[in-house]
Amino acid sequence: MNWRHLIEAARLLAGATGASPGRPRQIMLRKAVSSAYYALFHALCSSNANAVIGMSPRVDRRAWSRTYRALEHGVAKNRMMQHIVNLPAGMQSFARTFSNLQERRHEADYDPDSRFRRSNVIALIDRAETAIEGFYAADASERRSFATLVLLRDR
Repeated sequence: MNWRHLIEAARLLAGATGASPGRPRQIMLRKAVSSAYYALFHALCSSNANAVIGMSPRVDRRAWSRTYRALEHGVAKNRMMQHIVNLPAGMQSFARTFSNLQERRHEADYDPDSRFRRSNVIALIDRAETAIEGFYAADASERRSFATLVLLRDR
Protein backbone atom coordinates (compact mmCIF):
# COMPACT_ATOMS: atom_id res chain seq x y z
CA MET A 1 0.00 0.00 0.00
CA ASN A 2 1.22 3.45 -0.83
CA TRP A 3 1.21 5.64 2.27
CA ARG A 4 0.83 8.78 0.16
CA HIS A 5 -2.40 7.42 -1.31
CA LEU A 6 -3.71 6.78 2.21
CA ILE A 7 -2.89 10.38 3.18
CA GLU A 8 -4.65 11.57 0.03
CA ALA A 9 -7.70 9.45 0.88
CA ALA A 10 -7.72 10.82 4.43
CA ARG A 11 -7.70 14.39 3.10
CA LEU A 12 -10.57 13.61 0.72
CA LEU A 13 -12.59 11.99 3.50
CA ALA A 14 -12.01 14.95 5.81
CA GLY A 15 -13.02 17.40 3.12
CA ALA A 16 -9.58 19.02 3.28
CA THR A 17 -9.27 19.29 -0.48
CA GLY A 18 -12.31 21.47 -1.02
CA ALA A 19 -13.85 18.76 -3.21
CA SER A 20 -16.85 18.39 -0.92
CA PRO A 21 -18.24 21.67 0.39
CA GLY A 22 -19.99 21.76 3.73
CA ARG A 23 -19.34 19.93 6.95
CA PRO A 24 -18.26 16.31 6.50
CA ARG A 25 -20.22 13.59 8.25
CA GLN A 26 -18.73 12.00 11.32
CA ILE A 27 -18.22 8.72 9.48
CA MET A 28 -16.05 10.52 6.92
CA LEU A 29 -13.96 12.12 9.65
CA ARG A 30 -13.64 8.78 11.44
CA LYS A 31 -12.47 7.08 8.26
CA ALA A 32 -10.04 9.95 7.67
CA VAL A 33 -8.47 9.35 11.10
CA SER A 34 -8.24 5.64 10.35
CA SER A 35 -6.65 6.28 6.95
CA ALA A 36 -4.09 8.64 8.48
CA TYR A 37 -3.08 5.98 11.00
CA TYR A 38 -2.87 3.33 8.30
CA ALA A 39 -0.61 5.61 6.27
CA LEU A 40 1.83 5.48 9.20
CA PHE A 41 1.39 1.75 9.62
CA HIS A 42 1.89 0.87 5.96
CA ALA A 43 4.83 3.27 5.61
CA LEU A 44 6.48 1.37 8.46
CA CYS A 45 5.58 -2.03 6.98
CA SER A 46 7.14 -1.06 3.67
CA SER A 47 10.24 0.39 5.29
CA ASN A 48 10.68 -2.78 7.36
CA ALA A 49 10.42 -5.05 4.32
CA ASN A 50 12.81 -2.89 2.32
CA ALA A 51 15.30 -2.72 5.21
CA VAL A 52 15.24 -6.43 5.98
CA ILE A 53 14.70 -8.04 2.56
CA GLY A 54 15.67 -5.29 0.12
CA MET A 55 14.15 -3.37 -2.75
CA SER A 56 15.80 -4.75 -5.86
CA PRO A 57 13.69 -6.25 -8.65
CA ARG A 58 15.31 -9.62 -7.90
CA VAL A 59 14.13 -9.71 -4.31
CA ASP A 60 12.09 -12.73 -3.17
CA ARG A 61 8.58 -11.25 -3.17
CA ARG A 62 7.21 -13.87 -0.78
CA ALA A 63 9.88 -13.05 1.78
CA TRP A 64 9.27 -9.33 1.26
CA SER A 65 5.51 -9.77 1.74
CA ARG A 66 6.00 -11.91 4.87
CA THR A 67 8.22 -9.23 6.36
CA TYR A 68 5.76 -6.50 5.35
CA ARG A 69 2.92 -8.36 7.06
CA ALA A 70 4.92 -9.25 10.19
CA LEU A 71 4.30 -5.92 11.91
CA GLU A 72 1.76 -6.12 14.73
CA HIS A 73 -0.02 -2.90 15.67
CA GLY A 74 0.11 -3.13 19.47
CA VAL A 75 3.55 -4.71 19.64
CA ALA A 76 4.99 -2.01 17.38
CA LYS A 77 3.47 0.79 19.47
CA ASN A 78 4.64 -0.72 22.75
CA ARG A 79 8.18 -1.37 21.51
CA MET A 80 8.50 2.15 20.13
CA MET A 81 7.32 3.73 23.35
CA GLN A 82 9.48 1.47 25.56
CA HIS A 83 12.61 2.47 23.63
CA ILE A 84 11.71 6.02 22.64
CA VAL A 85 14.53 7.68 24.60
CA ASN A 86 17.09 5.65 22.63
CA LEU A 87 15.69 6.63 19.24
CA PRO A 88 17.00 9.44 17.00
CA ALA A 89 14.83 12.59 17.06
CA GLY A 90 13.02 11.85 13.77
CA MET A 91 12.22 8.35 14.92
CA GLN A 92 10.96 9.67 18.27
CA SER A 93 8.55 11.94 16.42
CA PHE A 94 7.37 9.04 14.30
CA ALA A 95 6.91 6.85 17.39
CA ARG A 96 4.88 9.48 19.24
CA THR A 97 2.71 10.15 16.20
CA PHE A 98 2.21 6.42 15.60
CA SER A 99 1.14 5.91 19.22
CA ASN A 100 -1.20 8.91 19.24
CA LEU A 101 -2.79 8.09 15.88
CA GLN A 102 -3.27 4.45 16.88
CA GLU A 103 -5.20 5.61 19.95
CA ARG A 104 -7.24 8.04 17.85
CA ARG A 105 -7.95 5.30 15.30
CA HIS A 106 -9.27 3.05 18.06
CA GLU A 107 -11.47 5.91 19.21
CA ALA A 108 -12.67 6.56 15.65
CA ASP A 109 -13.31 2.90 14.88
CA TYR A 110 -14.72 1.66 18.18
CA ASP A 111 -16.12 4.49 20.34
CA PRO A 112 -19.64 5.31 19.18
CA ASP A 113 -19.76 8.42 21.39
CA SER A 114 -16.61 10.07 20.08
CA ARG A 115 -16.95 13.16 17.91
CA PHE A 116 -14.36 14.61 15.57
CA ARG A 117 -13.87 18.10 14.22
CA ARG A 118 -12.61 18.63 10.70
CA SER A 119 -9.82 20.97 11.83
CA ASN A 120 -8.54 18.42 14.37
CA VAL A 121 -8.68 15.60 11.83
CA ILE A 122 -6.80 17.66 9.25
CA ALA A 123 -4.16 18.41 11.90
CA LEU A 124 -3.82 14.66 12.58
CA ILE A 125 -3.41 13.97 8.86
CA ASP A 126 -0.74 16.68 8.61
CA ARG A 127 1.09 15.20 11.61
CA ALA A 128 1.01 11.73 10.07
CA GLU A 129 2.41 12.99 6.79
CA THR A 130 5.16 15.00 8.51
CA ALA A 131 6.10 12.05 10.72
CA ILE A 132 6.38 9.71 7.74
CA GLU A 133 8.48 12.17 5.77
CA GLY A 134 10.76 12.60 8.79
CA PHE A 135 11.00 8.85 9.21
CA TYR A 136 12.01 8.36 5.58
CA ALA A 137 14.53 11.21 5.87
CA ALA A 138 16.43 9.11 8.42
CA ASP A 139 19.45 7.13 7.34
CA ALA A 140 18.77 3.63 5.96
CA SER A 141 20.76 2.08 8.81
CA GLU A 142 18.52 3.85 11.35
CA ARG A 143 15.42 2.53 9.59
CA ARG A 144 16.95 -0.98 9.60
CA SER A 145 17.58 -0.75 13.35
CA PHE A 146 14.03 0.53 13.80
CA ALA A 147 12.73 -2.48 11.83
CA THR A 148 14.49 -4.85 14.20
CA LEU A 149 13.04 -2.94 17.15
CA VAL A 150 9.43 -3.30 16.03
CA LEU A 151 9.67 -6.76 14.42
CA LEU A 152 11.94 -8.80 16.70
CA ARG A 153 11.45 -9.52 20.35
CA ASP A 154 14.18 -9.22 22.95
CA ARG A 155 15.65 -12.30 24.59
